[in-house]
Amino acid sequence: LSAGRPALPAIGLGLALPRQALARERVRERVLATMFSGWGAGAQAQAQGFQPVAMISMVQNQPRALTQAEKAEEVRCGCMDEEAPSGSRMLYEIDLSYQLAQSYYWSGIFLKDWVFFVCNWHPFIGMFCSHPNHPWGKKERILTFIVSCSITMLPSALFIRGLKSQNFTQTETSMAIFIAITLPVSILEVALYWLSVGDVFCKGGKLECCTWIVACFKNACLGGSLVVSALSLLLSYACLGDADPVDLVHPFLVSRFQSYVTWFPIWTLLPCMGFLHCWCMERSALEASRA
Repeated sequence: LSAGRPALPAIGLGLALPRQALARERVRERVLATMFSGWGAGAQAQAQGFQPVAMISMVQNQPRALTQAEKAEEVRCGCMDEEAPSGSRMLYEIDLSYQLAQSYYWSGIFLKDWVFFVCNWHPFIGMFCSHPNHPWGKKERILTFIVSCSITMLPSALFIRGLKSQNFTQTETSMAIFIAITLPVSILEVALYWLSVGDVFCKGGKLECCTWIVACFKNACLGGSLVVSALSLLLSYACLGDADPVDLVHPFLVSRFQSYVTWFPIWTLLPCMGFLHCWCMERSALEASRA
């Protein structure tokens, strides 16, 4: 501390202390000096009843980033949301949510990380197997599933009306369903995903104050999606006309099947955003930091 400033509470260094213990006490003093720097900070801390060990413990219990070893231990799946963290997991809970929302490299084993990626990112499998602390929670995943299924109904009904006047082959029918129904709904699901996890990028940083704004916007959009889904179902029924509602089942099931199956090659091999590219990039960055 600079001259003239009140000293921090004495920790009780003695001449009989071993040299290692003396070094530890000096480190403690530096920590306290950093925490309570400024005129009168030490006296104020003493007046408020802070003890040196307690203050050092407070520093150690500050939120921090995941280590790579801890990240590898978090490769697990669960069927329950928001598992209560305990011990050291509480310290990196914010960074854990952030990493789950955008990271691909976890254990360093390609196949293991790919399975973990599928469990967290797949729109259907993720409803059952996602990580308990994933920011895209089970309730939001189920809501996204309901919205995507409801919105699929309207283009399916329009598609049925078009089939009455044209004779399509099975291949042409499947391609038409993929282009007109599956692809737009898949893009909508990706948009709903990033909308659901948007608030996690504001936590623990300079944008902490914007977290509630993003959360409110997210809830408003998800609520609006439910309204749009209800309207889509009504319009689907109206567009059917005299057609049998059971006819909706075929294009609907084909579209859902295409979406869930094509997800694997698309999100595994997609450049810049796919698992293969991002996993290799994160591995290279980690190896460069260790070099």
